[in-house]
Amino acid sequence: MKTLALAAFALAFIFSPPVKAMVCFDPIDGRANFYKQFGETEIAKGTLGNDLENGMLLLTNPKTGTWTVMIVRFKDGFLCPFASGKNFELIKLKVKGQRT
Repeated sequence: MKTLALAAFALAFIFSPPVKAMVCFDPIDGRANFYKQFGETEIAKGTLGNDLENGMLLLTNPKTGTWTVMIVRFKDGFLCPFASGKNFELIKLKVKGQRT
C-alpha cells in the first residue's frame, strides 16, 4: 500500500502543472478546515528524498474520489497543497511470485 501511494505521489509530481503561488495552511485551524471542506483523510506520508525539512502527505476521499498531495514543512507544521485531482483509486500491484 505504501509503495502504491508513493507511486501515485510520484506520478502527480511529474504530471502536475507548474505552481505559480503556493498557499499554505497553518497546522491546526488550516488543516482542520481543509480536511472538513474536502472530506479527505491522510493515507500515506513520507519525507522528500534526503530533505529532512519537508515531507509529503497523500490525502483521499473514498466517497468522492478526490485526492490531494500536500507538502509538509516540518519546522512549523504548515501544509502546502501541491497537486490534486479526481478519480483516485488504489490499484493492487502484482509482485513476482505472489499468489493472487
